[in-house]
Amino acid sequence: MFGRKSVAIPKEYEHFNQFSAEKERLLCIGSSTTECKHKVETKVDGSNKALKLYYPKNRGAKVMKYWLPMFGINDSYSASQVISSWIEVNDYYSVIAAGDCSSVLREITKTCQKNDYDEAELLASAGKIKTYGAFDIERLGYLVRVCFSLDLLSEQQAWDFLEQLWDAAVLHYDNWDDYIVSFVNGQEGLGTNWYSDTLVSYVQLKKDTSSLLNKYQLKE
Repeated sequence: MFGRKSVAIPKEYEHFNQFSAEKERLLCIGSSTTECKHKVETKVDGSNKALKLYYPKNRGAKVMKYWLPMFGINDSYSASQVISSWIEVNDYYSVIAAGDCSSVLREITKTCQKNDYDEAELLASAGKIKTYGAFDIERLGYLVRVCFSLDLLSEQQAWDFLEQLWDAAVLHYDNWDDYIVSFVNGQEGLGTNWYSDTLVSYVQLKKDTSSLLNKYQLKE
């Protein structure tokens, strides 16, 4: 009786969010963060495959008023400028401190064990990936979806940004495990106030044979 009430996504959103493989693969970028953070915002499951996110009632207005301004985004112009410059200046080469590497290993082990997932490959990635460039790639993948869904970006702008982020991920990471470890490095090592269950969602999506992360590899 105290369960969370499920939210029904309107059919027009479901119809819109059907894409060719060439576009759909780009939605891997930000998929784990989108799944967990949009669920917190709206109680909507399965948003990782969507470009256009559904905001029930007044949720979208609250995101526009309270969340986006934290990134300096208040309108269409600032959305495009902030995302463009963020992509341009992202740091792919700095590494986290040794103590933070230990925190990453603990976070991976804890999350995998809680979700009955073999942590071996993620730990192997953590052994070699010490940079944190995917922290911003993944967050931007979510931010692009939010801005498009709230009419701050055109659909073409959204796809263009996601393609830039995809290309950056391909350039710097060999596979999704390396990529998500780089994200966790940033979450553990940068001391930001960003918090999400991105790693939890990643593990859950990897366990789902129909997920985009299993359908599309970062490098074929």
